[in-house]
Amino acid sequence: MNPNQIESIILDCIARLNELREGDSKLSTEGDAPLFGDGSPLDSMGLVTLTMDVEDALADQGVEVGLSDSRAMSRKQSPFRTVATLVQLIEEQMAKP
Repeated sequence: MNPNQIESIILDCIARLNELREGDSKLSTEGDAPLFGDGSPLDSMGLVTLTMDVEDALADQGVEVGLSDSRAMSRKQSPFRTVATLVQLIEEQMAKP
C-alpha cells in the first residue's frame, strides 16, 4: 500500500466522521489538514474514534496497525498532528516486521 492509498483511507474516515459533526466542528479533508492540536476541532475522544476507524479501514485492506500504541503516544512530536504525519506513522508501522 502506498502513501496515496493510505491518505485516501484516512480522508475517507474523516469524511465519515464529518457526517456526525456540525459546522465548525468538521475536519478539513485536505492532505495537510490538522487532525489534533492547534487548528483542529477534534478532541481526544474524536481522535480515538478516528484512529479506530482508520485501523478498521486498513484492516479491511489487509493492513494491521496499532495507532494508539505507547510508542506513538509518547513521541515528542505527535504523529496525529496532520493527515501527513498520520500517513508517516502508518508507513512506519507497516515497515516493521
